[in-house]
Amino acid sequence: MTDKDDATKLGRRQFAKLMGLAGTAGVAAALTGGAAQAAGDDWKNWVKSYYKKPIKMAVSCAGTTNPYFAPTKAGVEDAGAQLGIDVLWTGVPDGNTVNQIAQFQQLANTGYSVIVVISFEPDAWIAPIKKAMDQGVLVLTANNDAPKSARELYFGQDLVAAAVVQGQLLAKLAGGKGKVAMTNCAPGSLGLDQRIQGARQGVKQGGLEDVGVYNTNPADMASELGTMQDILRAHPDLSAVMPLCGPDTAAAGLVRKNKGHKLPIVGTDLLYQTLELIRDGYVDATVGQQPYLQGYLPIMYGYQRTVLGAPKLELPGGNYYIANEVVTKDNVEVYLEREARFRG
Repeated sequence: MTDKDDATKLGRRQFAKLMGLAGTAGVAAALTGGAAQAAGDDWKNWVKSYYKKPIKMAVSCAGTTNPYFAPTKAGVEDAGAQLGIDVLWTGVPDGNTVNQIAQFQQLANTGYSVIVVISFEPDAWIAPIKKAMDQGVLVLTANNDAPKSARELYFGQDLVAAAVVQGQLLAKLAGGKGKVAMTNCAPGSLGLDQRIQGARQGVKQGGLEDVGVYNTNPADMASELGTMQDILRAHPDLSAVMPLCGPDTAAAGLVRKNKGHKLPIVGTDLLYQTLELIRDGYVDATVGQQPYLQGYLPIMYGYQRTVLGAPKLELPGGNYYIANEVVTKDNVEVYLEREARFRG
């Protein structure tokens, strides 16, 4: 084991211990009755006794209307409720980076001590994040990183490695030969660029030929379905389909269901519709990235850093990678139950 490995494990152990401390508030919030209420009041009074200013945290999301982020929003709100603080979920519905940065700067200037950024164009955030950090605001990123910025930590999937797993699984289902088409619902996004990189690596290792990446519109399911049908018409000799976004995965499964083709599909994310399609045999598998934790963990960490005075978590590259979840027909019932909260 290397010193780097030791440092990583130590950092995660420190975070786990701190999570246990912050969890005291969560236990109090989850219970009912006078004792639980007293414990919650004790927690809040203890914090107020030394933290002399309002606790204000926010998450700025570049796609607030994207159904993928419903669990992320819930994770943010659950963390705030357990800690007994108000956390603002905000952002833009359409990936407009200019508007999102303007909103972010307003948050930084109005007393928010922690801001979590979910961005689409990471390089545009380098200067705004540096300025906010210089002002004393703790900036974290989630889901889609801005690695060249001064952000302290990124909470999310190792997107390259996850897509390698996805590509290898798809190649196995396709018998290790033939052509595969991919999709991209967010052209220009670092996260999708990383996912494409890993996908191409995975399918190549598995023996498949990549015939191209097709852009989709995740805000319009009719458009998504049309794009999937266009891919099949353009490549009648296709051996597999590899959607690289949640809505794309659901659309690919619906086309397979409606058109009756048998091409293997391994997609991404845990949209409830995708899980239903896996259960019914129209999508073979999906690789989830735990969006709930992408909201929950940054708020808990930010609280520990800014309110409890915890040390910075030292991890390679400043990346807190969340484990992949590979869902197939064999284990989909567990996820259908867990994700039912975010259905619709």
